[in-house]
Amino acid sequence: MDFRPIVAPSIRELFIQQVEGAILSGQLKPGDRLPTERELADTMHISKTVVHEGLRELHRLGFLDIASRRGVTVADYAQTGSLETLMAIMDYHGGLPDEKTARSILRLRYYLEAPALRDLAASHTAADLDTLRALQRQAEEAPDTAALAQALFRYHRGVTFLSGNTITPLLFNAFMQVNLEFWSGYIRSVGREESLRTLARFTDLIAAGQGDRAAQLLDDGLRRFVTTL
Repeated sequence: MDFRPIVAPSIRELFIQQVEGAILSGQLKPGDRLPTERELADTMHISKTVVHEGLRELHRLGFLDIASRRGVTVADYAQTGSLETLMAIMDYHGGLPDEKTARSILRLRYYLEAPALRDLAASHTAADLDTLRALQRQAEEAPDTAALAQALFRYHRGVTFLSGNTITPLLFNAFMQVNLEFWSGYIRSVGREESLRTLARFTDLIAAGQGDRAAQLLDDGLRRFVTTL
């Protein structure tokens, strides 16, 4: 067995985690004013430098607003945050998003993939279909739920790549871990055979040039899965 080094979080990281947790748990709400840096340092028995650096990092992540006259207040991170903010939210929830965030991610998934399905259906090549069918076979040969979830992820990411959009696959990769959790939940919900039948249906609709129906199939599946969250 290979033992890995155990690295304890720094005081700065612990400070950030505590303030972040208070915001994500609702103890601190948008608009709430935080104590001064000196008051925080004295209350938490840490240096003012640690507080200063931690507050700046929380501001960078979109959790706090910092203004010279108003001091430090809690921000509406849904408006001020970034992908890093989302990752922090998921870390707080054990690597998974909360229900509201999960629903938002699924709708984002539709907005990203539906245009790709329409574009690919309208202008695919024989090589594109060969690639999709190869990805479909990988799903059919997957030995277990985890492997099938990965194969489904690769297929749908492949759709966005083959559509010609070079940015959308990167966004798929950014949400890979949460999407794999979603796919695993989907497979458990509808079963392996239904998952594979739906996948084959996507390939058939794309091959037939029926992009709108493929987008509708995606929307129907996402809406059904949302009801299981």
